[in-house]
Amino acid sequence: MSMKRFLAVLFALIVVSAVACGGGEKSSAKDDGADDGAEPAPAAATTAGTAPAPAAAAVAADAGNITGSVKLDGVAPKAASIQMSADPYCQSQHSAPVADEDVVVSPTGQLANVFVYIKDIKGTFPTPATDALIDQKGCQYHPHVQGIQVGQTLDIRNSDATLHNIHAMPTVNNQFNEGQPVQGMVSKKHFDKVEMTPFKMKCDVHGWMHSYMAVMPHPFYAVSAADGSFTIPNLPPGQYTLVAWHEKYGTQEQPITVGAKESKTVAFTFKG
Repeated sequence: MSMKRFLAVLFALIVVSAVACGGGEKSSAKDDGADDGAEPAPAAATTAGTAPAPAAAAVAADAGNITGSVKLDGVAPKAASIQMSADPYCQSQHSAPVADEDVVVSPTGQLANVFVYIKDIKGTFPTPATDALIDQKGCQYHPHVQGIQVGQTLDIRNSDATLHNIHAMPTVNNQFNEGQPVQGMVSKKHFDKVEMTPFKMKCDVHGWMHSYMAVMPHPFYAVSAADGSFTIPNLPPGQYTLVAWHEKYGTQEQPITVGAKESKTVAFTFKG
């Protein structure tokens, strides 16, 4: 190869190499997010004048719990039998007479359906992601007493093949009265204000149907079971007032101190 031809080929190779390297740098600049003429992505916007929502209080690593029992001191009133003959469907759902649930006492005196809760506690607690449920089944409300947190979704279900309506009667939150004519239908409701004293919910179609519900700012509450027992878990250490409420026997309070990782046992006794 002549010297002139060699120099021409060498010059061509240098030009091709320079162009290739220049294209690679331009592509790399785009990949690294350098300005290529597009507007930069805006920062996350916040509503003017609105403070960010407070962070939810985490469960304390040294949380304790309260276990307890509720008893009735005295003779329990004889439970009245519910007359369901006005609606043949309701009557057909029960093979034996159904007792009213105003006072449910075990043979040894334990009292069920007592709503027990912490009255005073500081902090912000997350709204449960799971829905609460009240079911109309056998022409009765299930459960008879329950708590729900502020903002939590309440599912109201009609499991019966007959018309029900649910008439909520809170004193702080808005009341509502909604009919449910179709078996299996579910209505969803929310309560946006604290209402720790349970309020009545009833069915205007079936006068014997009623239940009670409280709206809580925190998850530290329970309802006594058929054996009178209850448990309030994951309670941060501190000094509190524990309240027990019953639809017929009223309200009791007692102070309680829960230490780090302590399991505290308490007892309530209502006079019959």
